[in-house]
Amino acid sequence: MPKKVFTFKVTLLSILLCFAVITNAKPLFIEVTGGQNAGIPIAILPFSNNSDGLDEIAAVITNDLANSGHFKVLDVMQADKRPRSSKDVEFGYWKNFGAANLVIGRVNRSGNGTFDVSFELVDVYQSNPVPLLNVRFRNKNPEQFRALAHHISDILFKQITGVRGFFCTRIAYITVDRQKDKTIQTLTVADADGHNDHALISGDYPMMSPRWSPDGKKIAYVSFRGHRAGINIITVETGAVEQVTKFPGINGAPAWSPNGKKLAMVLSKDGSPKIYVLDLTTKELVRVTSGGSIDTEPFWSPDAQSILFTSNRGGKPQIYRVILQTGDVQRVTFTGNYNTTASLTPDGKQLIMLHQSEKGAYNIAVQDLSSGKVKSITSASLDESPTLAPNGMMVLYGMRESDQAVLGAVTLDGKFRMRLPVQDGNVKEPAWSPFLIED
Repeated sequence: MPKKVFTFKVTLLSILLCFAVITNAKPLFIEVTGGQNAGIPIAILPFSNNSDGLDEIAAVITNDLANSGHFKVLDVMQADKRPRSSKDVEFGYWKNFGAANLVIGRVNRSGNGTFDVSFELVDVYQSNPVPLLNVRFRNKNPEQFRALAHHISDILFKQITGVRGFFCTRIAYITVDRQKDKTIQTLTVADADGHNDHALISGDYPMMSPRWSPDGKKIAYVSFRGHRAGINIITVETGAVEQVTKFPGINGAPAWSPNGKKLAMVLSKDGSPKIYVLDLTTKELVRVTSGGSIDTEPFWSPDAQSILFTSNRGGKPQIYRVILQTGDVQRVTFTGNYNTTASLTPDGKQLIMLHQSEKGAYNIAVQDLSSGKVKSITSASLDESPTLAPNGMMVLYGMRESDQAVLGAVTLDGKFRMRLPVQDGNVKEPAWSPFLIED
């Protein structure tokens, strides 16, 4: 990839929602690259069961919590104590084993090929046989076990950290498969751990900038089908596609409003690329920035009162905020000569962005909006396209590894990192879904 210059990429409820059918799979797989020994120590015992081959649940929970960056999952294969319930726990043994929390689960047949799944969460340091959690799910099919495991991971994560987990969310991304005479690009969705990937739409034309609707049912994206840019919306469940813009010039960087009724975007139909807002019901289109600068990459504030965007109006690419009611524009970033691709944590207190370091590398960075302090949380030379988990605790982004485009993930403090390369081809432009089930 050539050296990056200032050319914006404007072109460029139930547990069942946790999984989808696999079609034409090129699955992602997770490789932890840093910080795997950090976090809250927890032991997850194999779920005891009355049937062979039902060990998937504990394995999925183990991977979820280990890859969240906030837990140190202990190797229970080294333990010679296997309590079947909280009443059997020898607290001194598990303290010496290094666990702060212990998960004990069971899978029992309930008839007609279904199973009851239950688990207990024990605080080892309370030395109390009464568990913190004792939860049962009835009449589950084995095909539901992976999704159920993600749901259990969410429950455990919130109970222990106080923050909602993201394991039942999904990610969208573009895969690029270069064949002999053409390049096929595919808009793909997958579980947050990379499993159950599902191709939504493929073509021999560029696709980019996928963005989830707030309800997780649709994805807006840019398509160059017919050699002309347009913004489309695809319904995830059915694959139905609706084209919402196809103006002359740039149609790019769609961004949903928090209530899902409007779509911010970049259009150049009137000259320089500017930020517009389209009402999806009335089809009213309103221009919200002006002037001769390049304005791009809109991102709505959580209260929908303003939009962050990237602009060169100050000479270098920086992040600005436009107040929608007044049209007033405020500069947000001041550290460094290159800051783009803004997003905000759910509380609106921290800004996630692509930041050029003093050494010239393009890294993911976090800016505290009250102090203005900027911290880089990745260290490769050419990162891009950061997207934030809906709980605000992890960033997914594009990165280069040798000559391959892969996905990386990092916690907001930068202490835990992993990568999610696709097994064949390249993957780029990730987008993290909102929460998909009720809390």
